[in-house]
Amino acid sequence: MEDLRKIPIVRQQHPDISPLVPFDVIREYRYQPMKRFEADMHYALQFCIMLHGSAEVVFDGFQREYQAGEMWWTMFWEPHAYRFSSRRNFAVTVNIDLDQLGNCDPFGECNWLLPFVLMPSERYCPPDAVSRENIWNAGRKLFKLWHKRESNWKLECWLLIHQLILTACKNKSGQNSSLELTGGFKKIKKAVDLVKSAVGRQPSLTEAAMACGLSPSRFSEVFRQNTGVSFGKFAARARLSFAANDLKSGTLAIEEVAEKWAFFDNSHFCHAFKELYGCTPIQFQKKSSS
Repeated sequence: MEDLRKIPIVRQQHPDISPLVPFDVIREYRYQPMKRFEADMHYALQFCIMLHGSAEVVFDGFQREYQAGEMWWTMFWEPHAYRFSSRRNFAVTVNIDLDQLGNCDPFGECNWLLPFVLMPSERYCPPDAVSRENIWNAGRKLFKLWHKRESNWKLECWLLIHQLILTACKNKSGQNSSLELTGGFKKIKKAVDLVKSAVGRQPSLTEAAMACGLSPSRFSEVFRQNTGVSFGKFAARARLSFAANDLKSGTLAIEEVAEKWAFFDNSHFCHAFKELYGCTPIQFQKKSSS
């Protein structure tokens, strides 16, 4: 199994999505197998459907090869890597604004985060030929809607995206009932927003729990249930993600980036950055500018 920590995160993408267009669709062609894995991490939720060829995907402690008609899911700020492994590969990737997910659900009965927060090995992948064909057709339709951009294409895409997520939720029903608490994510949404807005510091667990109106112990439990990671790990990944964007811009020195995102000193920042991104801040900056 590939060690994700040894794969440099060379693609730090934050898709151009907004409340007006809360998703984007990216299609990728590769006519030859990729020699190396490419790693990524971003705030947007993401799922990917293989339409042709195959891809090896690596998460922390999990690796799998996905074939045409299969799909994988990525939680926000979750490091992951992929490598197309066939000739003539074609994949469609959907990035979703976390803040807008599920806004088409007037009943509030579905935990739309469920397919993303399960352990990678438990996340929905179509299990049989009929299911794979249905997912393949949906991926093909998404690509056509996005590519042609005919009347009402955004609405059709948005509804189709939620239909795919709903399919995954239904197929995982009962597998982990603790993650299916209606509206569970709403309980910790203020903590997520706190992390996003806290420039120059990392909010404490107590501060985040107070923002959500929960005790620290209850907050920790609910946060892990609804995101798949501890609050501390989530906040650390977020700060490093913001720092990586600043490094890409090239407007601040590494020491300034470290101070801006509340790392104790430059050495601490470099160590934490390399632990997550697989390269030093200087190496990341050089790769981003090349």
